[in-house]
Amino acid sequence: MTNPTRILLIDDDAVDRAAVRRALAKSGLAHTLTEAAGGEEGRRLAAEAIFDCVLLDYRLPGIDTFALLKTLLSVEGEARAVLMLTGEADPDLATRLMRAGALDYLDKAEVTPSGLARAIRFAEARQAFQAELAAARREAEAKSLELDTLNRQKSLLFSIIAHDLRNPFQALLGLSEVLGKAVAARDPASIERRAKGIQEAATQAYALLESLFSWASLQMDTMAVTLTDVDLGTLADEVMQGAAESATDKGLILQVSCDRIVVRAQRDMLATVLRNLVSNAVKFTLPGGTIKIAGRRVAGEVEISVTDTGVGMPPGKVDDLFRLDRRTTTNGTAGERGSGLGLLLCRDLVERQGSVLTVRSAVDSGTTFRFRLPPSSGIDHARTVKVPHVG
Repeated sequence: MTNPTRILLIDDDAVDRAAVRRALAKSGLAHTLTEAAGGEEGRRLAAEAIFDCVLLDYRLPGIDTFALLKTLLSVEGEARAVLMLTGEADPDLATRLMRAGALDYLDKAEVTPSGLARAIRFAEARQAFQAELAAARREAEAKSLELDTLNRQKSLLFSIIAHDLRNPFQALLGLSEVLGKAVAARDPASIERRAKGIQEAATQAYALLESLFSWASLQMDTMAVTLTDVDLGTLADEVMQGAAESATDKGLILQVSCDRIVVRAQRDMLATVLRNLVSNAVKFTLPGGTIKIAGRRVAGEVEISVTDTGVGMPPGKVDDLFRLDRRTTTNGTAGERGSGLGLLLCRDLVERQGSVLTVRSAVDSGTTFRFRLPPSSGIDHARTVKVPHVG
C-alpha cells in the first residue's frame, strides 16, 4: 500500500486554503494535509515535521517568499517538493521562482482536483529523480576523489622507489667495488670500513623496502581488524628489548610504565606501531636521553604514549608529519637515515584499530606520540614488568 503524500499548505487566505482542501479531497490522491495560516507558522511546521510536498502561497504578509522558499528547500536530508500558488499570471515571476527551486507554479484560479493531483505527483517524481541524481553525483565525486588520492599515492610511491631506494643501492655498488680493490691490496682497515658501509647501506635499503611493503599492503587490505586482549606491558618490554642494542650504541635510557594494563588491540599492528615510534625516538634522541612507553587509564580508555627527550620538531614540521605529499626525511642525531614512511604506517595502523595518532613536540624539548585503545573486556592480569635500562 502506497503511503499517503504528506502535504503542508502555507496560505494566509482562509478561502483559498478551503478551496485547496476541497480540491485535494476530490482528487483521489492519498494524502494528509497540514495547514499554516502564515509564513512563520509554515516555517515552524516545516522544521518540526517531515512533508513530501509544500504548497506555498506567493504573497504572504510580513515575509520574504524567496527567503522562505530557500529555507523550505535547505532542510538537510529532506526530498521536499515545493509548489507555488499565486493569483498572478506572471511568466517572469514563474521563471524566477522555478530558478529559486520551486518545482511548479499554479494559478489559484485554475486549481482543479485533477490538475492539483497531477502537479503534486509530477513534483514528487521530479524531486525523487533530482535526489537520486544528486546522490549519484556525490558518489561519483567521492569515487573520483578516491581515485585521485590513489593515483597521487601511486606516483609518490614510485617517486620514493626511484629516489630513496636508488641511494643505498648506489652506495652498495660503489662500496663493493672499493671493497674489491681493498681486498686485492690486502688493506684490512679499508676492508673493515667498506664492509661496514655495505652493511649500513643494505640495512637502509631493507628498512625502506619493509616500510614500502607494509604501507602498500595496508592500503590494499580492506579486511576488518579483530581486536583481542593484549598485555601492553609485556608487548612494550619486547619492543624495548628489540631497540636495546641501538639504544646502547647511543647511550640512551629505555623505560616502560604499563603495569597491569591490558588493552583491546590487534597485537601485530600495535607492536609495529610501538616499534616504529621507539625506533624514531632512538633516531632523534641525543646520548644520555630517555625514551619511555607508558600506558594510563583516561576516561574509560587506555592512553598509550611514546615519549623521548630528543631534539623535537618545530610546529610546521609537526603539521606535515602524516602527509604523504609532504613527506620529508631528516637524518638522526647520529646520521641515521629513514624513508619518512614509518610514521605514515603508524598513523594508518592506529586508525585501523579505531583510534587516532596525535603528536606534541617542541624544539630541544622532545616529542610525544599518543593514541587511545579500549581496555580489556576482562580482568587485567598481574605481571612483573621488566624495565630495560640502557646507559
